[in-house]
Amino acid sequence: MKALETKNIFDRERKEMETRAIAIILYHMGLSLRDCEEVLSSREQVSHEAIRQWYHRSAGLFSLETCERDALAIDETKVRIDGEWRIVWAAIDVERWDILAVWITKGRSSLEAYSFIKHALRKCTNEPTVYVDKGPWYKPALERLGIPWEHETFGPRNPIEQWFGILKHRIKRFYVRWPHNAGRDTAQQWLAAFVTLYNLRRCLT
Repeated sequence: MKALETKNIFDRERKEMETRAIAIILYHMGLSLRDCEEVLSSREQVSHEAIRQWYHRSAGLFSLETCERDALAIDETKVRIDGEWRIVWAAIDVERWDILAVWITKGRSSLEAYSFIKHALRKCTNEPTVYVDKGPWYKPALERLGIPWEHETFGPRNPIEQWFGILKHRIKRFYVRWPHNAGRDTAQQWLAAFVTLYNLRRCLT
């Protein structure tokens, strides 16, 4: 509640801030937009489209600090967006379990890996060791960046694999795809909000 008020991410004051906070939390935890609308109807009349917009705007609630980090784990997975398979990349701080970056791309190449890892490193003041699997796109990207890295199947990569498990569990509500009318930009906005609330929840617990 306090974060919603201090960050001033909403343009209008037509709805109670508490209603917005409840809507964002319910949707984040897995209720569908229409289920959230029904639950909230006892408080205020809220459209599912308003809830969707509130959720996307929650990406502005919290930002991770840029600091020294010992190690990152990076991985990618496929999701279906607008009827086509896309790649979701994610980077996690192995010790803190902070999600540093999440991107959606059309393909999976060394160029995309390079761009994503470089973006994730913006949250680091040093050059942490990067743990990746044996995907052939990682080696050229990491060698080009000139940072320490290792191939790992288990161990240090467990945090990123577990986080992808959390993500996939959530998007099962979408049948492992976003709604048919959600393009890449909409899916990226949704992911940004999901990551923000995940990181915020970890910081508060």
